[in-house]
Amino acid sequence: MLRRIRNAAVILFISVLTGTLLLTLAFCLPVDRIRENVKASLYHMLEVQEDENGDPDRKALLAQKENFTEALMVQNAFEKVDGRSPYEHAMYIYHYDLLDGTTWATEESLVTSLRQGTDDMYLREYSKYWHGYLLFLKPLLMLMTWSGLEVFWFVFVLLFTVVVSAVAFIKKEPGIGLGILLAFAYMKPVRILISVDMSICWMVAMGAVLYLLLRYGVLKEKQWTEGFFIIVGVATSYMDFLTYPVVTLVIPLCTVLLLERGNVYSIKERITGWLWNCLSWVYGYVGMWGMKWLVAEVTLRTGTLRNAAWSVITRTEPLDGRQSFFTGIMRMLEDIFSQYGSIWYMVGIIFVAVLILSALAVHIIKKQWKEVLPVSLELLAAAMIPLGWLVFTQNHSAIHCVFTFRVLGASVYALWCIAVLFTGVFFRKNK
Repeated sequence: MLRRIRNAAVILFISVLTGTLLLTLAFCLPVDRIRENVKASLYHMLEVQEDENGDPDRKALLAQKENFTEALMVQNAFEKVDGRSPYEHAMYIYHYDLLDGTTWATEESLVTSLRQGTDDMYLREYSKYWHGYLLFLKPLLMLMTWSGLEVFWFVFVLLFTVVVSAVAFIKKEPGIGLGILLAFAYMKPVRILISVDMSICWMVAMGAVLYLLLRYGVLKEKQWTEGFFIIVGVATSYMDFLTYPVVTLVIPLCTVLLLERGNVYSIKERITGWLWNCLSWVYGYVGMWGMKWLVAEVTLRTGTLRNAAWSVITRTEPLDGRQSFFTGIMRMLEDIFSQYGSIWYMVGIIFVAVLILSALAVHIIKKQWKEVLPVSLELLAAAMIPLGWLVFTQNHSAIHCVFTFRVLGASVYALWCIAVLFTGVFFRKNK
């Protein structure tokens, strides 16, 4: 236990130190070129929506994107406030806005700040997140316009997803490869491919799966699986805007369970292993996020700790001001499942369910169900994690259901893994 605590503390300390240093260095980069490249893309990025003669295909594409958040991300990338150090920028994350209240007008503010300047705008901050995406967004915007970045990012995310799936096949784990593609389909992949903010959690999850496929043997031999989940949680908290973070826990967790199938463990070993991996991710995610609040508050007295605490309370309180936490759950679930309008989503779930039940029946008839029961229960528990996340964050999940619904893609992946386990089609004997 002491070893676990020590390792976890060291990982978090190094992560905070490294994350702070890298973000501070990112704000040392010049921003003039970024401003020019973004300004050159303003019409393509936002203004075409107001043009009656604008390209209808581009308008339809923008309707799929989370323009509010991406406009804010771009502002964060080029903002440089006179008299403020790179470290202050890294902690506060400044941007100018047209509004001086609790709401922001990020799209209009982005256009105004670049077209007319910031003289009549209000300086705002967004210190409660790390904004680690700026480590790649700032350099990319120095090299290309936003229009070019969109194309580059689309190709990069698509190729990376295909590569991870292909590696699974190469490693004789086609079940994992197909599961990745199935989960991707249930996350409405077009929006992930065309939106930087909507792709971050998916990319973290895919990076984790790729590492597991290539290095899980070494990871297990050195007993660093828990450390791996801490790092995945840290990376999620550092890069993400609270979109659908629990995906980066469930997909790697299920991948580990499939890679471990065939190995014999006691019930106690399975339960403790599953719990420690989950708790490690939670520690990394919550710990890294909380340390941003603490570091910013202690070093600059930003007020981040107080504001972030109230934000957490708001996001987890009963929906629509209801008196009971439980009364808002059904409303939230209705909003979440409304995102799956196509009948093909239901067809896919029915197919997986039939596959599971048919294979389970065969196992029961052959009296082999005890061989697959322990792992299947672990996978089923993993499939329930996204639902627990949605319930716990019901206010945030309902308000932002257009992207929070993607956590269910991880549940689909977990169910698919049960199907892979039960059918035995992709079963690999333990060497």
